[in-house]
Amino acid sequence: MDKLMTAKQVSELIEVKRSTIYQWVHEGFIPYVKLGKTVRFKKAELFRWIDKNYRKERVSFKTVEKTLRKKSFQREFF
Repeated sequence: MDKLMTAKQVSELIEVKRSTIYQWVHEGFIPYVKLGKTVRFKKAELFRWIDKNYRKERVSFKTVEKTLRKKSFQREFF
């Protein structure tokens, strides 16, 4: 069985704020498991998600903002 990680562990691993992790969960951007009222992350699924979203080219924040606006996210998380 995959080891489950907390939002704090994931935020430390990928170096983003914990609030960003929760925002991504809310928007369905990151794979997660809901156990009652808690949110956990399968380590293997998280690494697959990271590999899938890995970009070799440099991306500016302006490009990211434009992409997010096109997808009509309700809140900004950067």
